[in-house]
Amino acid sequence: MNETEELLTKNIDNLGGKVKTVSINILPFVREQLEKTDLNDGMLKDYFDFSLDPDIKSLVIIALPSPPCYIEIEWDFGILEADIPPVYIYRDQQLSMIKETVSNVFERYYLKSWPVVLPKKILAAMCGFGKYGRNNLLYIEGMGSCHRLTVFGTDMICTEELELAADLRMDRCSQCGVCINQCQTGAIDREKTQIAAERCLTFYNERKDAIPEWIHHDWHHSLIGCIRCQEKCPANKGLWNRKKVAEFSYDETRSLLKSTAFEDLDMALQNKLTELNLYRYFDVLSRNISLFIRANY
Repeated sequence: MNETEELLTKNIDNLGGKVKTVSINILPFVREQLEKTDLNDGMLKDYFDFSLDPDIKSLVIIALPSPPCYIEIEWDFGILEADIPPVYIYRDQQLSMIKETVSNVFERYYLKSWPVVLPKKILAAMCGFGKYGRNNLLYIEGMGSCHRLTVFGTDMICTEELELAADLRMDRCSQCGVCINQCQTGAIDREKTQIAAERCLTFYNERKDAIPEWIHHDWHHSLIGCIRCQEKCPANKGLWNRKKVAEFSYDETRSLLKSTAFEDLDMALQNKLTELNLYRYFDVLSRNISLFIRANY
């Protein structure tokens, strides 16, 4: 590990995170793995960009803690706790923090960094930074699935020899069926290596499209996304610590249920949603809150 890597590791460690640098030579293997696992008729291949700046010599993979959260929602019959999975909350703040940390270290050694759009989970698993769970989430030692994953390109030379992971999935998954039993929609199949995205609750509650009728009304436990396959996962034991991040008063809940435009909310509520990063999901927030209240009535 060179001096730059040591300083970056120290600074990311101070944020509670983990970091790994890997040679750009891993990309052909990542692309090959993506082609094997892309179940969307090539749609993912169009999303990712493997045409990187020619000066990029290495990829820096960073994971910061991102705990499961909940928001207290006040309504007619009391206060409810609406779950929010890792990654959704404080996205902008964490990404800004990571970018600043990386830039400060690299500039000190006259190095550059670039944002890249690559399949982060595949990349991280192939270089041994983490392993897949049966639920298609990446698990990192000491963090479980409670992390935010980010990748940068850099002109720094990677000093570590490229070594591909022999197995991308956790060994324990072959003897475990907790996530299968927890998933109410049947998105996880013991005989398949990929989840059925079209059966995943997250696939629907992040979109404005109508929720299919086959999804039961009492399955809506989260404000956005779904936690069922993660919260009881043995690989998250001792790591799944829910954090309260906000409260919606009765008046705020009513405003969110009625408002059709973000700008219609009072400034205090706009600021609250912006800080939480929930402004990104405003188009589905009213519907999701309504579904959540109905499920818990």
